[in-house]
Amino acid sequence: MKYRSITSLVVLLIIAVSLASAQKISGGIKAGMNLANLRGDEVEDSKMKMGFCGGGFVSFGLSKVVVIQPEFLYSQKGAKWEEEFMDETYKITYKFNYVEVPLFIKMIIPVKGTVEPNLFLGPYFGIMIADARAEVEIDGTTMEDDLEGVKDTDFGIIFGAGIDFGLGKGKVVFDARYSLGLTTLDDEGEADVKNNVLSFLLGYSF
Repeated sequence: MKYRSITSLVVLLIIAVSLASAQKISGGIKAGMNLANLRGDEVEDSKMKMGFCGGGFVSFGLSKVVVIQPEFLYSQKGAKWEEEFMDETYKITYKFNYVEVPLFIKMIIPVKGTVEPNLFLGPYFGIMIADARAEVEIDGTTMEDDLEGVKDTDFGIIFGAGIDFGLGKGKVVFDARYSLGLTTLDDEGEADVKNNVLSFLLGYSF
């Protein structure tokens, strides 16, 4: 609890400084695809699960090359497995749905023209907005139920790269990012199971 309080205070401080120092403020929307998986000592032979990711963002330009960018996203995560038991193949899918708030420091790489390559890095905090679910498919029959013992919060770090293209009064934005979960999803805190996500997002900045 103390760790989360300190993290929240730092995030609020960064946003406050960004608002006070911003030379240019813009906002936009973006959406795309998650390729989600799980990692850790307790995870074996898991496969990527495809999901949706999308939402909005605000950019506070501190200079021509430094931007602070908080985002508010809906993000589908989880993982998939296939297991053999008594000559039957079981297809298992874990489904996690989060509201996620990343906070990026974004570095613009100066180039000529209206193209803006960029690199970004920052923490994220996620809150699960529905019960974690486990889906099992066997012989074309699918069953789904709540997955017990999954923590309803997630914290980690995101880093990535993007490119913005000037279009009209705004910009088309594209980025590829990797989300590295730093906290276990085990509600008891004993098992080493963390989120691991590769995302591709396309949007528009107004």
